[in-house]
Amino acid sequence: MDLKQLKKLQKEREVLKKKSTAFSFDKLIAIGKKDINFFKGIGEKNKERFYSEIGMLLSAGVDLQTSLDISASGHKAKDKLKPVYDTIYQKISKGVTLAGAVESTNQFNSFDTYSILIGENTGELSMVFTKLATYYNKRIAQKRKIVSALSYPFIVLLTTTLAVFFMLKFVVPMFAHTLTQFGGELPALTRLMIALSEKIGTFVLITLMIVLILILLYNRYKSYDAVQSALTSVLLRIPYIGAVIKRTYLLQFTQAMELLLSAHVSLLEGIQLTQKMIRFYPLSTALGNVSRDITNGEFFYNSIKRQSFFDHSMVTLVKVGEEVNELDKIFLQLSKQYETELDYRSGLLITFLEPLMILLLAIVIGVILISMYLPMFKIGSVIR
Repeated sequence: MDLKQLKKLQKEREVLKKKSTAFSFDKLIAIGKKDINFFKGIGEKNKERFYSEIGMLLSAGVDLQTSLDISASGHKAKDKLKPVYDTIYQKISKGVTLAGAVESTNQFNSFDTYSILIGENTGELSMVFTKLATYYNKRIAQKRKIVSALSYPFIVLLTTTLAVFFMLKFVVPMFAHTLTQFGGELPALTRLMIALSEKIGTFVLITLMIVLILILLYNRYKSYDAVQSALTSVLLRIPYIGAVIKRTYLLQFTQAMELLLSAHVSLLEGIQLTQKMIRFYPLSTALGNVSRDITNGEFFYNSIKRQSFFDHSMVTLVKVGEEVNELDKIFLQLSKQYETELDYRSGLLITFLEPLMILLLAIVIGVILISMYLPMFKIGSVIR
């Protein structure tokens, strides 16, 4: 790039800085028509690396092309980020904007593209990259905490299921054959276990068929509002776990809004984009209602106050933030608050579920064993 082109770009940037940073609603709708999917492309971990590397270099005063070149050289050919860096570098060399170059890789969603577009037009690209890196870092940490909270109970539940199946399928029939040779009437609990062991194969087959049918029906009708409303309503009503799920999505909402508002996106545009980004039905529906209210001239805090998904603390803080025009800082504080609460609830969930699942395993195995030994106790008492 020669000196003349550089001066031209600098002038354009100065003009853009003087303009309002609120973008047209048409741009948002155009981007919003594309599917926003956080599972698309290179994955959140690689996105966090991408934004961290480029954001650090841009903050140090390195120009964009050099930053891309330096970052690309630090990745091996097998690395997923290597072709991404190369593609973006080539596109920018041909005069394509960074947002356009990033979109052309087909590895980033519209949330990424729109955020980068904002950074380019406001001259705050390094800040946006740093915010995006922090955003994805928090999302990754959040997912790890949830997986950590649920993995142990899942393993114990799976172990319990397999142990029960093995005992009913193989152990109980062995005992049943021995017990029937002694004659006499078996205890009710023993007869029940023998009956279950005889039907366990059919029961497992029917259960698998029901699960398969439910999965097929869900994939067929999951786009229907009634289905989403019913399923999410059931999830949120699960004791304690429903509260964890709700806090998880509130955390995602506050993190996304803090990022967009700090990048000088208008409140309405931020809500619209976040609505399309978060696919959890109750929150998406609530944000749609809030967006309509704001379009009709309603205050933000008054609108979210009418939505049952948002709690009282958020309404109170948003009211203060709206009055002093510091909503980005309010959402930052709310995200920290929800993150702390989610950490606490996740830890408590692990503490509560671990002994509960072990107790469940002990009870189930104990009942099976007792049912098999009861006839032996009866026979022993008769012999005496």
